Amino acid sequence: MFNILFGVLLGTCVLSHATEALRPVTSPRTSVTFGGIVELRDDVYSADVRFLTEVAFCKCFSLYSDVSYRFISLQYEVADFEQQHEILDLRVNGFNESYLGFKLFPVDYFGLSASFRFAPGEGSQNERFQRVAIEPLAAYPFSKHLLLGASLGYYTFIEKDHFQPGDEIGGQASFIWKPFYSFEVKRGVQLSYVFMIRHRVNESQNKNLMYRYQKMDDAYWGFRMRGEIAYFFKALPFGYGFGYEMNRGTLFGFETGHRAELFLRYEF
Repeated sequence: MFNILFGVLLGTCVLSHATEALRPVTSPRTSVTFGGIVELRDDVYSADVRFLTEVAFCKCFSLYSDVSYRFISLQYEVADFEQQHEILDLRVNGFNESYLGFKLFPVDYFGLSASFRFAPGEGSQNERFQRVAIEPLAAYPFSKHLLLGASLGYYTFIEKDHFQPGDEIGGQASFIWKPFYSFEVKRGVQLSYVFMIRHRVNESQNKNLMYRYQKMDDAYWGFRMRGEIAYFFKALPFGYGFGYEMNRGTLFGFETGHRAELFLRYEF
């Protein structure tokens, strides 16, 4: 089973691309999540499927991948005065961005995550640049049923076509609460919440222009939050759940964004 999961993780990283999942901070663990997503972002309605995999080789080290495929994107606009409704099929069909990374916890409660974001395929084009991320992590089991997590992050981007995105910093806080969960039979309800804030600390540069005009005046900021409820069965090897996410701030879009997901999750 472990060899199969490791092969799936590497295969999906090579062949697929995905939007970045907002997930609670945890120590290394093995899990597989498959979900269907509907998203509203800047008047664009989209439908995706997502596959998130993490494989823990031991209690202190794991590899993870985050991949998704976009089936359709529709842009819906309304003219305020004449009340004209317009729906435009953007003809988007393909893989989004992909993420591959690792988590290392050399001591209890504290660790480090590093990840690389690959350029998108024919799906979402919101995040077109490759990215390297470094994130110090903290995960503290407040009780048997409650896990608290926090992280900081630094994100730098690889120049493409003489355009250099500005570096970003951010932070995240999360919890996983299992109020009615039986650890003996792995059955019950699991609730989680994640809040993340991020800021571009220096402006992007368009190096195709003269030096004095290169700065893009885009030192934006924004935040994302996600709430999730899942139920795990005794008779079945997986749980199912629902997640809702929203984002605000110009770093993630010029209008408030929404994302809803139905998912299946298997935790080893």
